[in-house]
Amino acid sequence: MVSSGKMLALVCLLAGVQMSSGYMTNYSCMTMDQLLASQDLSLTGEPGKVEFLCKDFVDYPVVCDQDIDPQLGFNPSCNNTFAIQVLSNFRRALSVYNCKEYSRIWGCDNCTAAYHRWLCAATFRKCNLGPDNTTTVLPVCESNFTRTNSKALPNCVMRTCQDVCYDVVRKCPVHLEFRCPPVIDSREYVSSLEWTGPDSCNNLERAPCCSSASSLGYSGALLLLSLLSSLAPLRSSLF
Repeated sequence: MVSSGKMLALVCLLAGVQMSSGYMTNYSCMTMDQLLASQDLSLTGEPGKVEFLCKDFVDYPVVCDQDIDPQLGFNPSCNNTFAIQVLSNFRRALSVYNCKEYSRIWGCDNCTAAYHRWLCAATFRKCNLGPDNTTTVLPVCESNFTRTNSKALPNCVMRTCQDVCYDVVRKCPVHLEFRCPPVIDSREYVSSLEWTGPDSCNNLERAPCCSSASSLGYSGALLLLSLLSSLAPLRSSLF
């Protein structure tokens, strides 16, 4: 089992809060079939195999760090077993809160789903297939890439859409103290200002971060609920 201290360090590292310069990595792209075979994972609940935790989110070639993280003492990248443990610990921490006391819109299920999605994006990063995202040849990552304070990931790694991280902040109780990097920090995330299309960052095959649905936001959601409430009496009189 991993200590609580290491668990906290992992969460901070995955979220991109801690950025240590001089951290050397060796990333390698692989297909989904290669990933599943390497850890004997299943998408369909095959007997004797472990279910892939991120099967509902990850449907793309992944890029995995091959080295042990020096801060953690093990390798969390593309690690299904550890992702399961992280999500289990998150659910345990969330269980002590009444999510409805935090938000009238989002419940604990919404919070867990948002965190699950972010965890999958952070653990199973998307391989950068180029501007058109259609190449059939996986890129080769530069060897011994050194993480610096100005560049956290090699070019073969597609950065995650910033909304994936901030969706957790919006939907989870503030007492969990989940943090995302500042909006201007673009080392691991692509902000809405940088977004140029669905292939500009990894949104885990969801609607793009700047779509009208995502831009609705908290105030927009409240307005929508108010409109629906005002229409309820009219709807009753018509039927």
